[in-house]
Amino acid sequence: MDPRKKFDVLKGSFESGIIEKDEYKKWKEKLEPDVKEFDRKIEETNRDKEQEEPSKKSSERILIISVAIVILLLISILAFSIFNKPQPKTLEDLHILNLKGKLRPSQGYLYKGVYSFVTLDNLWYTQLSSPKGIKIYSLALRYSPKDLKDVVIEGKLNTELFNNQSEFFVAFNPTGKEFSYVGLAVADFNTHMAKVFEKKPIAACDRNETESCKTRPIVTCDDTDKLVLYIKESDRFRTYYNNNCIVVEGNGFDLVKGVDRVLYNLYNIMEQEEK
Repeated sequence: MDPRKKFDVLKGSFESGIIEKDEYKKWKEKLEPDVKEFDRKIEETNRDKEQEEPSKKSSERILIISVAIVILLLISILAFSIFNKPQPKTLEDLHILNLKGKLRPSQGYLYKGVYSFVTLDNLWYTQLSSPKGIKIYSLALRYSPKDLKDVVIEGKLNTELFNNQSEFFVAFNPTGKEFSYVGLAVADFNTHMAKVFEKKPIAACDRNETESCKTRPIVTCDDTDKLVLYIKESDRFRTYYNNNCIVVEGNGFDLVKGVDRVLYNLYNIMEQEEK
């Protein structure tokens, strides 16, 4: 029995009259040193536990914080490697990555396994040699072949006339309502014709009903001795060849789509009807 319990038993015996006061004092004097030593050890043990518990909690806290810091560092390194990964800066870089199959389909793809198409600044680019095989051109169009696979070109173009003409006429209705889209389609077509096919564009009207048309040639598809691009506003989207005449019908961006579809055909990238 520990000294404290012995002392409590002794005290209880005295208080209950089992032992006399003198005997109680005698035994008390003998037990007191042991009780004090016992109390001292208990106090030291409790103090050590009190000191050990905060230390243990502090160690656990330090461990948790250390693990959290390591995780945050790993996340930061990963994020840095992702967001600071060298990005392709030129079209040539994009084409190289595309040929290696390292671009997402929305960034680039190989058309027919031959033509590399990549997108940059909302335009689609591919490379092609000029019809005379003298230069390599980087072609920029607003739509890629995948965007235009359902657009069919009807009719037949007089290719001999097309190849032999050094100029072409751009005809449209001067009283139309969609000049912004007509202008965009015409500008795209003219750029390719002048740059790659080396043909000079001549602005024309399909009727003489406005002041501006008084100083312009009046040209329609009936002028079979001329190469004509006819942009025709219509509720129906249609693209076709009529001998000497390239006709794009539609409204809004369909006019631009039609022009791009014709250009891909003239470049021999897409057939008149894709299979």
